[in-house]
This record gives sequence, C-alpha cells and structure tokens, in this order.
Amino acid sequence: MHRWFLSYNSQDLPLMRGLEAALRRKDPGAHIFFAPRSLRAGGYWLPELAKEIAQATAFVLLVGERGLGPWQAIEYYEALDRRVKERDFPMLLVLLDGQRAPGLPFLRQLHWIITADAASEESLARLMEGAAGRGSLPGELWRHAAPYRGLAAMTQADSDFFFGRSREIVDVIDVLAKTPDKLPILLGNSGVGKSSLAQAGVLASLARQGWPEQVASAGPPPFPFRESRFWCFLSARPGIEPLRALVDAFLRTWQLDPKDTMRARLLSSWVGDLGDGKVSLRELLDATELRHEDELRRPRPPAFFLYVDQGEELYARAEERQRRRFSEILAAGLADQRLRVVVSMRSDFLGALQADRALFDAHRQINVRPLWEAELREVVSRPAALLAARFESEGLAADIARNAAEESAKDAGALPLLSYLLDDMWAQMVSRGDGVLRLPASAIDLGRVLVERADGFLASRPGSADDLRRIFTLKLASVREDGEPTRRRALRSEFSEPEWQLVSELADHPHRLLVIATPEGGQAYAEVAHEAIFKRWDRLHDWMTAERGFLAWRTGLETARRAWQATPEESRDDALLMRLALAQARGWLAERAQDLPSADREFIELSVRRERQESLRARRIQSLIYVLLVGIILGLVAWMNQAYLRDGWRWYTAIRPYLEANFRPYVISSEAEHALKPLAQFRECAKDCPEMTVVPAGSFLMGSPAAEEGREDDEGPQHEVVLDKAFGVSRFDVTFDDWDACAAHGDCDPQISDGGFGRGRQPVINVTWDDAQRYVAWLSRMTGKPYRLLTEAEWEYAARSGTTTAYSFGDDPAMLDQYAWYSWNSGGRPHPVGERKPNAFGLYDMHGNVFQWVEDCYHDSYKGAPKDGSAWIAEGRCHRRVVRGGSWGLDPELLRSARRDGNYPGYRNNVLGFRVARALGP
Repeated sequence: MHRWFLSYNSQDLPLMRGLEAALRRKDPGAHIFFAPRSLRAGGYWLPELAKEIAQATAFVLLVGERGLGPWQAIEYYEALDRRVKERDFPMLLVLLDGQRAPGLPFLRQLHWIITADAASEESLARLMEGAAGRGSLPGELWRHAAPYRGLAAMTQADSDFFFGRSREIVDVIDVLAKTPDKLPILLGNSGVGKSSLAQAGVLASLARQGWPEQVASAGPPPFPFRESRFWCFLSARPGIEPLRALVDAFLRTWQLDPKDTMRARLLSSWVGDLGDGKVSLRELLDATELRHEDELRRPRPPAFFLYVDQGEELYARAEERQRRRFSEILAAGLADQRLRVVVSMRSDFLGALQADRALFDAHRQINVRPLWEAELREVVSRPAALLAARFESEGLAADIARNAAEESAKDAGALPLLSYLLDDMWAQMVSRGDGVLRLPASAIDLGRVLVERADGFLASRPGSADDLRRIFTLKLASVREDGEPTRRRALRSEFSEPEWQLVSELADHPHRLLVIATPEGGQAYAEVAHEAIFKRWDRLHDWMTAERGFLAWRTGLETARRAWQATPEESRDDALLMRLALAQARGWLAERAQDLPSADREFIELSVRRERQESLRARRIQSLIYVLLVGIILGLVAWMNQAYLRDGWRWYTAIRPYLEANFRPYVISSEAEHALKPLAQFRECAKDCPEMTVVPAGSFLMGSPAAEEGREDDEGPQHEVVLDKAFGVSRFDVTFDDWDACAAHGDCDPQISDGGFGRGRQPVINVTWDDAQRYVAWLSRMTGKPYRLLTEAEWEYAARSGTTTAYSFGDDPAMLDQYAWYSWNSGGRPHPVGERKPNAFGLYDMHGNVFQWVEDCYHDSYKGAPKDGSAWIAEGRCHRRVVRGGSWGLDPELLRSARRDGNYPGYRNNVLGFRVARALGP
C-alpha cells in the first residue's frame, strides 16, 4: 500500500485539492497525508509532519503559481534527510508548467513532473511511475529554472547554485559553534557577495542541517546545530530606525495580521521599551517563544538565527542614539544561548565599527574577499552544468571568469555585474530554446552592463532625462561626509504617480536598474540595484556632481532632524538649527523646498520661528542702545566736524543695523568652523555675499605638461604644490548683487559699470585688482573672518578639482559647452553665474565667463615659485597681477586649467572679475 505525503503552499490549496482527489481515485487503497484532512486540531505540527514523512513511501512536492511555501521547505529538508539514508526513497516534484522550479538543494536529482494539469491522467500515471522508482529526470532542466540572480543577492532558495565560498561558510559556522557569545561580521567591499554568503551559504546550511555539496569535505556539521533545521530564522536591515527593524524581524514570525492595529501598538511598545532600557532582547525572545507555543500551536524554536544585512546602514543612516542602543542590545543579547547573530558590512565602515565599543568588543571578523579566477569559473560554469545547459564554446565560461577576475581587481563589486550578465545570457537562451549560452567575446565587459542598460533606457525615452536625474539623485542617493554617494532607500510615498511608474519600469526586465520591494505589513520602497551605477554611469556622475552639495547638506539635515525628534520635549528648542546651520537651511529651503520632505521643511520652519523670536528680543534691546547713542551724538554736534558726524550717523543708522541683521547671526563660530567637512557649503550672511565651499587639503602638479595642446611657456615648469589645510572658495564669481551690497554699506565703488549686460546675478566686471582688494577687506570687516583673494596655486588646485587633464572634465574641448561660457557659445557677453555645470569641488565658471584676479604677482615662469600654495609676491612694486580662468570672449585652448595671464592692478575691462577665498581653522 502506498503512503503519499503531499507538500504544498497553502495559497495553492485549490490546486492541491484537485490533485489529492484525483490521487484517491487513482490509488483508492493508499494512505494520503494531506494537511487539511490529516492534521488534528491543536496538535503539534512539526512532530506529526516528521512522523508522516518517516512512514511515507513517496514524497510529493507541488509547486504552483504561488511558488514554494515556508512549511514546504521544512518538509522538503525532512524528506531529504530520509533520502540521504534511503537512496531509493521516492521524492517527486510536480511543477506547474510555466513556473520556475524553486531553489532547493538536490532538487535536480528528483523525479520531475512538469504539467499544465496536476490532476490529469498523464500526471497521475507519471506520479505512480515515480513512486515505483522508475522515474527519471527531464533532460532540459534549464527550461524550468534560473540559477543566476542578476544584481539581487542569492538567498536560501538559491543555495543549490551557490559556489565559490566554501571556506567562508565553514569559518562563519565555526565561529557560531565554538564562540556563541561572539558576533561574526562578514566584512568586504560592496558587491563581493556578503549577503549571498550569509543567506545562500550560512543560513541555507543551518536550515538544511548539513553542509552544501561543495563543502561536504568539511566533515559533519558541528554538534550544537543538531536541530538547526527547526530554528527560527530572522533577517533585518538597520535603515534609519534600527530598533524598529530589529523588533519587526521578530514580529513577522508572530503571524499577526498586518492591518491589525495591535501589531502597530506592539511594534511601537517594544521599540520604545528597548530604546529606554526597560526590556532586553531576552524578553523579546521569551515573548516570541510563547507566541509560537501558545498562539500558533508550534513547538518552541530550539534557537533563533538573526541575520543583519547591510550593517553599514547602522552608521550611515541611523540616528546616533538608536545606533548606540541597537549595538548595546545586540551585544548583550549574544549572552543568551538561544540566539545566534551574523552581520554583513561594507569594509569602508570598519573605522565606524571600531568606534562602536559594544559591537567591536563582541565581533569576530570574517573577511569576504573578491572571488579569484578559479572560484569564478565555478560560479560561471557549475550552475549551468547542473541544469544541463552548456556554453557555446569550451572557452567561453573561462573567458567570462577571467574577465570577471580582472574586473574584481579594479572594482571588488564586479560579482553582481557578472551575475547580471549571466542572467541576461540565460534569459536569451530560454527564449531561443536551444539550451546554449551564447555571448560574443567582444561583449564581455562587465563594467558596462549597468551603463548600457541606463543609456538604452534614456535612448528609448529621450524626454525622461530630467525625471531620471531627479529620481536617481534626489530620491535614491545620499552623500556621505567624504563626498561619496551611496544608495538610499526611498519609500513609495516620496514619489509622485508618474515618478513611481518610471521607477517600476526601471525595476522591470530588461532594465533592472532599480529594485522594488514591499516588506510584510510595510510600505513599498525602491533603491538602486547596485552602487556601481554611481561610479560607472557618466551621466549620473555628472548629475551627482551638480547635486553633491545639496545632497551632503540634506543628509546632515536628516540627521539633525532625527536628533531633534529624539530630544526630550523640554529641551527641544536647544536642538533646533542655529546660526550657520540655520543660514544654510534657509538658503536651501528657498531654492529647493520641493526637494525636501515635509518633515524636514517643518523642522527648518520651526528653527526660523525660534530665531526670529530671539532676534526680535535682541533688536528691542539694540533699539534702546541706538536711541541713547544718537542722543549722545547729537549732544556732541557742537565740537564734532560734519564729516565725522555724517560717518558716525551712517554707521549707527545704516551700516551697523545692516551688520547686525545681515552678518552677525550668520557668521560661523570657531567650533562650527572646525567641524566643516570637505565640500561642505556655508554663507556668512543672510543674502548678497558669496556662498562658500570647503576645498579639501591636498597636493597637485601645478602647470601644464609639455605635450598639452595650446600650452604657453609661462605654464611651466610643472611642480608639485602641497596645500596642507582646507580653505573656503566662493562657489561663484562675485556678482553685482554682492558688489552692490558693499557699495551700499561699505566703500566699494558704486559707479562700477555693468557694460550694459545687467547686474543682479551677473558676475561683477570692470573691477581692478585694487577694487577686488577693497571688497575682500569690507567682507572681512563685516564678518570678522579672514576673507581674501585666492593665491594662484589655490586657484589652479580648485579649478582642477583633482584632475590632471587640460580641463576639469577631461581633455576634450568638445565638452566645454557643458561647463563654460566662451567665444563659441556666449553670444559675445558674460552670463549669470551658475548656469553651467560645476567641477568636482562644486565650483562654477572656473573655465570662461570672466577672468578672475588672484593675489600673486605675475612671473613669466614657475622657476622659484612657492611649493606650499602661498602667494608669490615680488620684492618692491608688483607691476602685474595674475588673472586666471579665461573669459566669455576667448577660444577653448585659452580656458584650460593651467592657462594664466597678467594685467596691471589698475586695469579695468568687461572680461575682468574675481572670486574670494577664506582661511579656515587656526
């Protein structure tokens, strides 16, 4: 008599009901285990399932439209254990035609039945044949499975096709077994496969309670894991709220209705109590065990395995207090023998981990290096061989692996790009139906896969560039303190309907530039598929360069706002933005309000209201002082000359109020000045003074090489210059708005002509070197800070912005149209500042528009020039001063970064302007 065990996904119940009824008719004397009929109410499921599988004569795994169910994996591993001991135990896969086979180990060794109707006579006949041991594996498994995962990480379901990490799997499980109170942290570069190692390697080995095939030589699994198949497996990503992510991972196993308000209350309560230290992880483990036993009628899990994916989010995105509590809670929780934890983290966050005392003291580092060529050959060739597919030529798989190894040497994130390429090859093979993986040798360029997809998408939708720029830069990117972009998870609510439609297209085949996911009970979100796109796609790099300043500021604002929200109510006013931070925020709010979430806009507006209240109080006091001072001045009129009186009157009635209102509240403190990071932006006035960017310290080769086209003799010899301190540089040339403020409230010449080109945001022109000095002296008086002209070395360093090419964007003058106004495109006039692209330091118009005076005297070569970036001043009178950058009236070769000219200090012209510098720090 047959004893059938039927395993199915509860969401495919109608399909299984049909198969079960047909099987009863076909084999009327058989015992059929079908959960709805066979499991008694209130019974313990796992023991009964194990008992039935042990007594079965055939195990049937049905995979329908809903894919593999969570209980099916447990049932499959139980049956697989029996098959290991009894090689003749029939395990049968019934796969609905058109569905992909699930990712389960050794699935390819089973008897497969692929059918459009699981209850048909043909299907039943093949089931009976398989149960009798006469079944066979279909010869074209590649039609029904896809072993490569593109840019997505491999999961437990993909473990059969996971290769290349045998040693690391053993190392992690060894740490878990021998030092359960320690935390293995998988540390490696972005894209080396840390998440795949954790899920398809470590987690899958524990879930199957045995090593993967490729590490079977490691011997039996460690004794502590004799029941690991029945562990409770959890995963979490820290995100902005790591405590919430941690609690949510546990609550997902409680099987609460996502719409039930009780779930939200439980989540909030646990997060609050953990954050306040009222409960520990032990209580959360206890509550989860009781939920499984009392409410779900399941045995208590023997242990809990928590995988924390993308651990770097703890330091890149989480608010400080939550980050600290998460680390403390996790480190303390390791003392509980029921808990095992694994974390994956990018290696560039090792410094942040070392500063995290709680986690660092508990961690054991597992280095996840890039795969070597021999391992990559396995990654490329073994999955295809398992599914009876072949490569077009014997050498193709080796060529792909070799190319991937070379890419990995340059970019450790090449592994997802390799999988992306293989996934495309696989899809094309299935479409052709020939079982042969084909790829021209010239097409093996892993680094261009994402770029080609992105460029192809733009080419097919030429009108979408602005929307893509906004989505990729303002929604899906953050900028770290070092200026490097990282991916950002953006919720569905942050996008308009048209934007989300575009996001959906970008996430679908064949583009796959983005990933969309919906956590259980949560809101859908999108993120870039891989951070390599920020480095490889030139168009996005340009977009990011233009937005870097705003994004870096916005990242800091989000952190400040979260810190304010976490501050007790009675102290919240002190956590609002003030001085420089508020001045920056007001400026960005005026320019980019539409690009800020409502929570951030409200935070800024609250800060502005508080600042106004403080200013109003200060002005009332100042008004009383002004009245007294005016009275004193009028009383002394008899012995003061009129000129002095006029100057005094102007100072007290015009200049001083202007100073107090427009400068004093916005001048940055010494503490804030020391905290400025490279590429940070600041402005020390409310309006009409230069916006500054912090240019980092560094060294560069000043001058031009002999082979540079258009080179002049005074551009050499090339020599290294070291600037050992960061300094401020105005983002734009000084404008007429800036100049006219000095003319109205200082001693700048109000008669400076705009040449008929207009004032406002136009760069100031017709200024002499002496005029420029008068302006920086006034700006220094207003701020009390050391403003000045740039030295010539500082100017070239800032203009090059890390490049050694003729221009800040490369050697091709054809690209100049994007960065500069010059003779071929200016229409014979200067243009408002900031209309062209900035360089990598965020500085505009370093090529063209107007010449810029600098501090140095002009010399006809660099022989004897300073090497520390200081100004080169001649002894005695300086007959000529250096001007840099070229102008709107010159040809491209005269706008190179190294190009220099000299003019008499008193010379005026409608191509002459200037920008300012500011010393920073002690």
